[in-house]
Amino acid sequence: MTKKIITDLALILIIVCAFSRAFAETADNGTLREETRQMLHTAVQIKAWGDNAAPAMAAAFAEMDRVNKLLNNYDNASEISAINRNAGGQAVAVSPETMEALQAADKYARLSGGAHDVTVGPLVKLWGFAKDKPGLPGAQPTAAQIKKAKELVDYRALELVDRVENGTPVRTARLAKAGMCIDMGSISKGYCADRAIAVLKKFGVTGALVASGGTICTIGHKPDGTPWKVAVRHPRKDDDFMTFVPLVDASISTSGDYERFYKKNGKRVSHIFDPRTGRPVEGMQSSSVIAKTGLETDSLDTTLFVLGPKKGKALIDKLPGTAALLITADGKIVMTKGWPEKIVIY
Repeated sequence: MTKKIITDLALILIIVCAFSRAFAETADNGTLREETRQMLHTAVQIKAWGDNAAPAMAAAFAEMDRVNKLLNNYDNASEISAINRNAGGQAVAVSPETMEALQAADKYARLSGGAHDVTVGPLVKLWGFAKDKPGLPGAQPTAAQIKKAKELVDYRALELVDRVENGTPVRTARLAKAGMCIDMGSISKGYCADRAIAVLKKFGVTGALVASGGTICTIGHKPDGTPWKVAVRHPRKDDDFMTFVPLVDASISTSGDYERFYKKNGKRVSHIFDPRTGRPVEGMQSSSVIAKTGLETDSLDTTLFVLGPKKGKALIDKLPGTAALLITADGKIVMTKGWPEKIVIY
């Protein structure tokens, strides 16, 4: 699932250079270096400054590419694809990174009562989103088709084993029912951004920003000592923003019904599904979440989009260090406690 949130510093670069690489180098350690690459089915940008910024950024991009090759369910060689192919069969041995991402997915599925569910793959296919250009050539799915696909969506049927046997780590994942399918779109970009942040820190970088689709993660401050400033896109006005939020050692993610959708019979069909009903969510325009890590924000923004404003706000208010901005289908603005910017222009 592609998500879109753009920093005020990166807007022109992302629009103009989404399919190219931009790299600025100077000898001044306080000068911001930045590079954008087309990967993870989106434009990924890293900005960093400091002594080791250049090699750190190269290593961070390499790490994101490595982890994405494990998690990308559209890559037949990925570990997630192997799990999908073996659905209903034997468990598949997975890497520590895949296990960590799947364990996080399980955590948020249980926390939300199934509103977040990475086994939503059959619904993604049924509604015509498992391809580059979404849409359905014929009629929308029938109630019977939705019911059949829903029977293959169940986070509780994702069996994870993570233990040590005779001193050897054993990590496996298995989908219990044949036909089940994991789609990591609601979590992978945030997790990959976190991995990039970890690499940057290992190189001693103390100021950086990683923009991975709809997720932005930060380290420290900008070179001038001010917080990173991130714009939250307006869900109904292209290239316009509702608000700007400051980030220091924090992350933000946004999900919106404007990202991937098609219109059927004059009605917008969004790429975000309620796994419990089997249908695209209709009551929300966008949801933004601020938390410590990209893994948290990337998982939670989709979760809140599905839960809606009342239940979503109640969930966020229970999670320390998190805050959210929700926009309902009728344009109502809902902010949880702790949201940093109270002025939101809709």
